Amino acid sequence: MVINVAEITPGANTADQGAALLSRVKDAMRMAGPVILSFEGIQTATPSFVNASFVELLTDFSYEDIKLRIRVIKSTRQINDMIKVRLEKSARVGA
Repeated sequence: MVINVAEITPGANTADQGAALLSRVKDAMRMAGPVILSFEGIQTATPSFVNASFVELLTDFSYEDIKLRIRVIKSTRQINDMIKVRLEKSARVGA
């Protein structure tokens, strides 16, 4: 399943925007197969957005499952790094 972030929210700046994405990602994760998130048209992501959209996934899914099933495309290095760092840090704390 491909989810275009820009179709759900105009940016990746707030926790509210992250929560809007979280709902869609959780639904997709409950189905079989990979979840592809396209950040086309979005240049940056804040920690509050990533915490609300990605880190919150750790309440329902394992870090390994998230790593294996979610793929980020058409993204910037800043967005990729923000997601990776916040998820890794939160997974270590929760372990």
